[in-house]
Amino acid sequence: MRNTLLIQKVVGRTGTRYVFRPKGYIQDFPKACGRIEGVAYHREQRYWSAPAEAATLKGLSDVLGRDRLEWTYALVETPRQPERHGDSDTLPARWEDRLLRTEEALRVRRYSWRTVKGYTAHLRGFFRACRELEPDEVTTETVKQYILRRSGAGGYSSSSQHQLLNALKFWMEHIEGREKTFIELRPRKEHKLPQVLSMQEVGRLFAAVENPKHRCVLKVIYGGGLRLGEVCRLRLADVHVDRLQIFIRGGKGNKDRYTTLPQSLVAELNQYVQAYQPDYWLFEGQHGGQYSPRSVQAILKRAVKRSGINPHATVHTLRHSYATHLLEQGTSLRHIQELLGHNSSRTTEIYTHISSKERQRIISPLDRLTDGGGEEENP
Repeated sequence: MRNTLLIQKVVGRTGTRYVFRPKGYIQDFPKACGRIEGVAYHREQRYWSAPAEAATLKGLSDVLGRDRLEWTYALVETPRQPERHGDSDTLPARWEDRLLRTEEALRVRRYSWRTVKGYTAHLRGFFRACRELEPDEVTTETVKQYILRRSGAGGYSSSSQHQLLNALKFWMEHIEGREKTFIELRPRKEHKLPQVLSMQEVGRLFAAVENPKHRCVLKVIYGGGLRLGEVCRLRLADVHVDRLQIFIRGGKGNKDRYTTLPQSLVAELNQYVQAYQPDYWLFEGQHGGQYSPRSVQAILKRAVKRSGINPHATVHTLRHSYATHLLEQGTSLRHIQELLGHNSSRTTEIYTHISSKERQRIISPLDRLTDGGGEEENP
């Protein structure tokens, strides 16, 4: 197995650079790096850096091959925003040690960078509130009082409470060696229905996008039911035109799957590829590398505003719309579950509650009364 190169895009005070480090031994790597313009080695951090330009990516690709660049968020920690609560961002050594050990345990178990970031942020806030306690003094009551204080301050959703409890469970079970607990502190499950666009609204959304690249991004998301991160990680090699399939590599839960590639999108995608000449990723930034999630969100936001559709629509709304429209055209829930990459069929079943096809057949008794329906005698 060939070793890969970990690489991260980092925005600093003096500019944006690519930071990279071999994942294992790569022969003559320091010598090869010397040919990249603006490269520097950071001895203390044990990584290299170079300007975030297309020439840097090309230089690394020429040396290693583009398929050996492994993008990550773990090389350089991004600055944390100070929390609004608490007197100090500095933790006592015993708590800082717990936080570091928890983060390392999460990374070893290959949790996603978003989960690692979310868990550590929750734990830092909780540890700060418990700075006067010893770790073995934390009880269910401690957690309960912390949740009450956060809820009382406002802006603390049930999903945040769920993630906090998941983070605490992980810390206590894997770092402190305690038994499972805190289940009774789970908030009541919310039964929210996802927002869905009609077929006409989706059409208006696409018509409002003039840039062909941006239009292809949105059509791929809707046409295959992709998540935001999944469309950004699509490689050119993941698009199988001959089978009309898109390969989703490392989706949610680190699972691979195949989803649909619309026949109507093939010609438009080919025109986009010929015009923009992406090198490795299907959609790349101006200077190479993966297209950023924020760019995709900005594309949708502009399109929503121009088209005049539901202003609360998000990128994920396109995924919900894909699933709902499949259900309304007769696709089985089992197939939709596989296309979306859901673990449980119960997750997919939520779309039966928002499908309008069956509901439109139901006639309200008020309509029957207004149309002059016959009166029935009381039994």
